[in-house]
Amino acid sequence: MTDSMLPILRQMRDADGDRERAKLLLACPDSVILNYCSTLDHICEKARFAAGQDFIRLRFANLLAVRGADGNLPIPVAHHFEDFRAGFAHFANGGGRA
Repeated sequence: MTDSMLPILRQMRDADGDRERAKLLLACPDSVILNYCSTLDHICEKARFAAGQDFIRLRFANLLAVRGADGNLPIPVAHHFEDFRAGFAHFANGGGRA
């Protein structure tokens, strides 16, 4: 039987720690977040990676959010996500917290 699991989902499931999971989530295409949000969330839940769940949920919500006339997210929403993303990337690259 062939394995039809997307490689990034398999990598998330088999990742060696939260930093590796964070790097994968940061690189994850929007289409994967949209189509496999619950799977990614479950992988993070099983790994007890709450920050990963928060990142997935924020990114998913942003992908579904109504944009302004300029096509951008409302400034407070965009800033909140960017602040979280920056901290998440800092953690992924060896910094503290997550």
